[in-house]
Amino acid sequence: MSQPSLDEIPNKTGEAPPQLAVAPATATPPVVARATLKDIATTTAILLVTFAIGLVGGYVGKLLNFPLPWMTGSLLLTAALCLAGVPLRSLWQVRAGGQFVTGAAVGTTFTPAILVTIVTLLPAMMLGALLSVGVAVIGSLILIRLAAVDAKTAALATMPGGVIEMGNVAQRVGADPLPIMVLQTMRVGLTVCAAPFLVTWLAEAGARNVLTQGEVMSWLTVLALMAASLAGGLFLNQFKLPNSWFLGSLFVMAALGAMELIPGRVPEPILVVAQVTIGMSIGTQYKHEFLTRLLRLLLASLVTVPFALIMMALIGALYAVVLGLPVTTLVLALAPAGIAEMALTGKVLGLDAALITGFQMVRIIMTLAVAAWTARRLERLMARWDKR
Repeated sequence: MSQPSLDEIPNKTGEAPPQLAVAPATATPPVVARATLKDIATTTAILLVTFAIGLVGGYVGKLLNFPLPWMTGSLLLTAALCLAGVPLRSLWQVRAGGQFVTGAAVGTTFTPAILVTIVTLLPAMMLGALLSVGVAVIGSLILIRLAAVDAKTAALATMPGGVIEMGNVAQRVGADPLPIMVLQTMRVGLTVCAAPFLVTWLAEAGARNVLTQGEVMSWLTVLALMAASLAGGLFLNQFKLPNSWFLGSLFVMAALGAMELIPGRVPEPILVVAQVTIGMSIGTQYKHEFLTRLLRLLLASLVTVPFALIMMALIGALYAVVLGLPVTTLVLALAPAGIAEMALTGKVLGLDAALITGFQMVRIIMTLAVAAWTARRLERLMARWDKR
């Protein structure tokens, strides 16, 4: 939650500013109105510039043959500029829009057979979630040594949850939110950039993207489905659930897909916009302070995040052998990144995005359920260890 500005403080105390004391209650001061319009115009301009930069980054990624060019290129360019101190900006509404579009696109891949598969694999998904938490605990021990943070903060910083969600848990258990913000931002950004390259490397030579071979649905159908998805996102958002726009849109489209009411696949421009939007939303979370006063945390993340990614990729490979499923799909399914990002990656790369979403959803739910307990337990264990 953002801190109130100095201009907002008098209103929050219930005291009217002196110059407005004699004004009618319904009057809007011209200066305030002009300032508000100027702020809106400035914010809109910055958002458009940020999106344009993300689009350029995505196009460069496409020229360089990145496996997921529009998202990784957008992320890398906006993150680089933000680290350099360029005041790029995104809003939560922009990210929510990207998640909403992604949920709608991924939801079109759900079929009755896929839903049966997801239910059948639920025990494996739960075990994978617990293993990811175990890997996070090991990573937190590494972080404690590298960055000298307390046990509770280290546990939440390396936990495969979201930045906001882990920040909320930090408030409940008394952890430091700053290292958590840095490590969680680095976790998502590095994994989103690395996972497509890793999956492409693991894929069989000559493998084709089956998603591009389906018939593209009409734009009229797209509009109708997007309207239905928007209703789902609005409904779940009322409950303040994590990734509510993604999940609400996904559930509506999955229900329609399970009833075989969705013809074809979404047009490519929709996926491009979703990639650029999500990429720039992640990239703008990087701050110039990461290279100055937070440099030690950034360097520590360059150890803990690759550790988690490699360990979960190995577990994904083991899952592939045991379950007889493609290793590329399971590496993304168990990757410690955001649910929308990994689902979109699977969708664009032609993998089983529905199965990836199932694994990621279970991980998020179980991580949120055990995060506070794990942080407190690690604190007690470290306290006992220090006494020895």
